[in-house]
Amino acid sequence: MWPGAKVRDVVKLQVISIDGHATVLEAAKLMSEKKISGLVVTLNGVPLGLITERDIVSRVVAKNLEPSRTLVKDVMSAPLLTIDIEASLLEAVDLMNRKKVRRVVVTEDNRIVGIFTVRDVLALSRMCSYCGKQLKPVLASSPEAETDLVLECSCGAVYHMECAKTVVYCIYCSRKLVAEVYYPAPEDTFSG
Repeated sequence: MWPGAKVRDVVKLQVISIDGHATVLEAAKLMSEKKISGLVVTLNGVPLGLITERDIVSRVVAKNLEPSRTLVKDVMSAPLLTIDIEASLLEAVDLMNRKKVRRVVVTEDNRIVGIFTVRDVLALSRMCSYCGKQLKPVLASSPEAETDLVLECSCGAVYHMECAKTVVYCIYCSRKLVAEVYYPAPEDTFSG
């Protein structure tokens, strides 16, 4: 399973932070605007914790606290759980399982450079929306990355390139996937 793959190969190198004195409402708006599920919380520029959608639900909404009056620092998850960018994916997944968390902060030379999430792990095990077969993960260190071409529709559905040429239009949103069309032989179709 992902032999030799490192956190570096899949983590999105983007960190969005919020000051601990900001309100939960401000944090929720920022997460919504950036389409992310967690923010690094800082106090005086020093990273101290994370605020996640789950923190907001369980520590604010479920306790009937007012998001516009609750400070991020009062409901954040702390301390930060970190992993080095050169760690293997297996180490990262094992850490998340042992600590029962959905994300860990990625560091390089003691600097925060990204957040590794369960979603990053799931992206490594995606299935073709047409044939249902597993797509090989496209890792930077993977020698077959260039030969196993994958096409992703703007709706998020993914296809093997050959399957996209067969189906032409996304089966979920009907957007056109490719201009080049492949017509299979009758015996290669479902109806045969």
